[in-house]
Amino acid sequence: MTMTTTFESLTVDHELNPSPSQSEEILYPRPTGGRKPAKSARQLPVSDAPAAKRHGYFKSFDGTRLFYSIEGTGKPLIFCYGLVCSSLHWTYQIEHFKKNYQTIWFDYRGHQNSDCPTNLESLTIESIARDLGFLMDDLGIQDAVLFGHSMGVNVVLDFYRQHPKRVAGMILANGTAKRPFETAFKSNALDLGYGILQSVQNISPKVLSTLWKLQPKNPFTHMMVALGGFNPHLTSQEDIDLYVKQVSAMDPAILVQLMKNYRIYDATAWLHTIEVPSLIVAGEGDMMVPIEQQELLKQLIPDSRLEVIKHGSHCPQLDLPELFNLKVEGFLRELSY
Repeated sequence: MTMTTTFESLTVDHELNPSPSQSEEILYPRPTGGRKPAKSARQLPVSDAPAAKRHGYFKSFDGTRLFYSIEGTGKPLIFCYGLVCSSLHWTYQIEHFKKNYQTIWFDYRGHQNSDCPTNLESLTIESIARDLGFLMDDLGIQDAVLFGHSMGVNVVLDFYRQHPKRVAGMILANGTAKRPFETAFKSNALDLGYGILQSVQNISPKVLSTLWKLQPKNPFTHMMVALGGFNPHLTSQEDIDLYVKQVSAMDPAILVQLMKNYRIYDATAWLHTIEVPSLIVAGEGDMMVPIEQQELLKQLIPDSRLEVIKHGSHCPQLDLPELFNLKVEGFLRELSY
């Protein structure tokens, strides 16, 4: 199954002006093409009207300028991606749900089109969740249904901790609430990998940056990413290659700093206080975040249910988008949202 990947340049139409170092033409890091969703009698009615689009910037609590994008109209759905990822991971959900909802995503501090904060220590789950609150304030959104994938699950959970009344429901895909590096690949390999990255960064940031940028040219990297994060029999090679390209274009110092915080994140002590409906989605073959971690989320979050995507990997929303979207549609109908 393949997909032709193209891009569109977007013109910012927000009152905040990009800094002189950046052009007003923003590279939209999400394919404009894609697989057409399979027709289903259970699909929500689709309007023939074109989905509205708006893109721009907002300033967060420390003045960091962050990029956001909106497509469609209706009740808001806000998408939060994973560790040093992009909106690519929500491509097929945004394309599908923008027909009936206002679909919103933002680039985290230091990611893609957003500015890097002056203080790298602010690259934390808590700060990104605070950024989400400032985005909602900027857009005049009181509450919304939040989507989180992988580390985005932790962003959504921490936003709930900060602002429980502003969350109408949660879709938590392939995430864990407790110290993710201790269980990834059912070992502590990522914890060891982080130690190596941190050591190289401390000794020679330039060396790490040079090695990091060579990733797109390394076929072994593409193979390992495909096997570890996707189902290569289902997710298009174009999506996988684009993901590797986007990650390698980032400053590895951002990854190291975020990993420092993400690896010790633990929400298990307060998950029992969550009072909004939550849909937990797991890929049957997820190696990055084993299914047991999503089962633990189901046990700890009171009003939640777990849906397992058969043949799904760490990215079931890319592997089998039609099935993933169908599960979400059912959840949204139950919320009367």
